[in-house]
Amino acid sequence: MRLKPRVLLGSFDQPRAKSLWTQLSKSSTTTLLGISGLLWLLLYLYLRLTSYRDPTSYFFDEISGYERRYSLQREREAHNFVRSANNTRNEPIKSTGEPSMCVGVATIARPAGHQYVRGTIGSLLEGLSTEDRQTIYLMPFIAHTKPAQHPIYKEPWLTALSDRVLQYDATGEELVRLQQFEEGRHWRNKSMYDYGYLLEKCHDTGAAWIAMIEDDVLARDGWYTRSREALQDLARTSPSDQWVYLRMFYTEALLGWNSEEWPRYFGWSFTTFLVLFAILVGARARYPRLQRQVSNLNVVIACAVVLPSFIILYFMAGRVTVQPFSKGIHRMDRFGCCSQGFVFPRAVVPQLVARTKKAMNEDYYIDMLLERWADAEALERYVLTPSLLQHVGDKSSKGWGYDANAVTTWNFGFEDHPP
Repeated sequence: MRLKPRVLLGSFDQPRAKSLWTQLSKSSTTTLLGISGLLWLLLYLYLRLTSYRDPTSYFFDEISGYERRYSLQREREAHNFVRSANNTRNEPIKSTGEPSMCVGVATIARPAGHQYVRGTIGSLLEGLSTEDRQTIYLMPFIAHTKPAQHPIYKEPWLTALSDRVLQYDATGEELVRLQQFEEGRHWRNKSMYDYGYLLEKCHDTGAAWIAMIEDDVLARDGWYTRSREALQDLARTSPSDQWVYLRMFYTEALLGWNSEEWPRYFGWSFTTFLVLFAILVGARARYPRLQRQVSNLNVVIACAVVLPSFIILYFMAGRVTVQPFSKGIHRMDRFGCCSQGFVFPRAVVPQLVARTKKAMNEDYYIDMLLERWADAEALERYVLTPSLLQHVGDKSSKGWGYDANAVTTWNFGFEDHPP
């Protein structure tokens, strides 16, 4: 009895008894496996050379990844600027009139030899034009009830470069509570108080924007121009009562393939599979001469072996490598870290100060308070890329036990800034 031909994957195939080895020996199958395997290997080697500084990548190398490049240069420039302020007799440039931005830097004494605040303030000021410096109100805050405990308190450059060196004005029970925070090493409670206190004092200057900078960061050259341009863009597109902050620092380590988004990753992978399958089957049906090259086995190998291997390599490459942020302003309502630097619109500061006072006895940090508030009120959060700040502190201000986290709080893209 003669069998009728049957349709398989878009082609007419006569039933034949062939072993798997015989089919694999066909030139089209061998070519498919050979070319795809070679291409996969070349991409693997390429990614080893290019993704070693991507913390979300399989190829990430900690030794090379955390290598200081631009930050070392910027640190030298910052310290030279501070030293020159100690040695010059020229009157330093300060804010004139109502400032555009108040820059608050709360600082506490860290273990001997680990004071980063000189580099922080130096990098914020070095490279500014006279006109730009006159629109900034710089307010370092010596966050000690006894300010002389901080090594920089009596250094000449501090008063020479600052518009105001802020200290506590607390008295009575409030002062006693601050002293208890210090003696009991209740850093979370005290940092919440300090943040609200400095925010309020910056708000009192009348500045349209309030930047809150931690004392262990470096600012890249041109940070003020870029942040001002970004803030002007935001002012045109988003009412100031609809967003909380412009983030000046983030770490790429939290921007990887997050488990919360796995349904989306699976959906795109499966969609890619369906598209490839449809293209191959459709091509066979439309162009009969392709039936030998695009055999049933080749379709299976392409969709079930080759494609999954490249999808796996895509995820191995790392999200920062394959889906990098473009330069400019981006929404970052999730996965932002940490509190190294924010710019707040003036409109939200009174509410934020009130929330810091309420949260002063709670067990969490300012960045957690900001995210909870923004989530509850559906407020937008933005980030400016590349990062304007680099975190260089390897001795945490939060006390013993946090140094490991401090070292890895790092923006890798910052180091690529051209010297």
